[in-house]
Amino acid sequence: MSSETAPAVPDSGPTRASLPAHAQSLLRMIHRIRAGGSVMGFAIVGSHLAAGHASVTAWVLLVLHFLVYPHLVHAWALRARDPIRAGLYNFLLDGLLLGLWSASLGYPLWITFTLVVCNTISVMLYQGLRGALLATATFVLPGLALLWVTGTPTNLHTSALTTGLSMAGLAVFLLMVTRMNFQRTLKLRDTREALRRSEQALQSANDALHGQLDEIQVLQARLSEQANRDPLTGLYNRRYLDSTLERELARCQREGQPLSLILIDIDHFKLINDSWGHPAGDEVLRQLADMLASHARGSDVACRYGGEEFLMLLPGMPLGVACERAERWREDFAAATVGFGEFAIQATLSAGIAGYPGHGTTAALLIRNADRALYEAKAEGRNRVTVYDPQRSVAGN
Repeated sequence: MSSETAPAVPDSGPTRASLPAHAQSLLRMIHRIRAGGSVMGFAIVGSHLAAGHASVTAWVLLVLHFLVYPHLVHAWALRARDPIRAGLYNFLLDGLLLGLWSASLGYPLWITFTLVVCNTISVMLYQGLRGALLATATFVLPGLALLWVTGTPTNLHTSALTTGLSMAGLAVFLLMVTRMNFQRTLKLRDTREALRRSEQALQSANDALHGQLDEIQVLQARLSEQANRDPLTGLYNRRYLDSTLERELARCQREGQPLSLILIDIDHFKLINDSWGHPAGDEVLRQLADMLASHARGSDVACRYGGEEFLMLLPGMPLGVACERAERWREDFAAATVGFGEFAIQATLSAGIAGYPGHGTTAALLIRNADRALYEAKAEGRNRVTVYDPQRSVAGN
């Protein structure tokens, strides 16, 4: 079985349907200007030819140039590789052909003036002053060359009809161009207004989004805070301590600073619950938590370690200062009274202290040694503060 390959179709440029909307709009406007001006040019030049009994060839060329040519160059521009550039270059071709017409007629004053003004304005609308000067040169120079080669005599005179048509055509052309530019100005104004409204809407949406992001960040911060807080006492929980202790210990090791841990336990807390109930025990826990939080520095971490146990993380605090603070807390808590209904509850606490670097260089070892010191405080009668002693722990083991 044989197969044939279809021949490749050469790229003939974009089709009208594939052109961007702004390109199609510009080409349509150029076509309207050229077509409208060509109709007026046909009437003006035709009236002049009729007054001079022109040949059939001149009439055929007149029809081809002014009535057929505008549509041919428009179709070519639509299929060109660069339609916009092709449409603008066609204005120069217009100038060349109009200049040749003017020269072949002997440069009649009103016809020449009308043709050169209309063509120059058309080019200037889209290519500025430089394009207008080039269009004028394209109009004049080839015509003068034709006049010199053929020796055609100049004839500045035009009939009243041709003069009137030239004046009317020039006026109509200027009005038509002015109307088109007015429409473009209105469209540009509407586009800018729509863009301004879009920018305002985008800014409003952006502000709303930033507001929502701020709310989300605040909510995330609250959720993170709630996840790190003990709901009963408001102190930090064990989860937060586990991550913070490692970080603070590493910082103190890096900076050569001491660090102290105070592990606190409420004495006979089970008896409080059994005697007055768990709500009373909760009030006692809150009382101790409030006292610890109120005396904590900005760098300290007050934590509910579990049950009736609390832990104070004191970065940068020497062991002796930590012992003094623990004694003051013990005395203040013992002297305080927790009101619960008609009852006045008093409780005491015991505390065990361990410090870096003397009692350990890891978080786990420091907590374990603080717990051993707390155990010794309770074993020695409770309501006391005990600093971890390695020698005593070895002897006890």
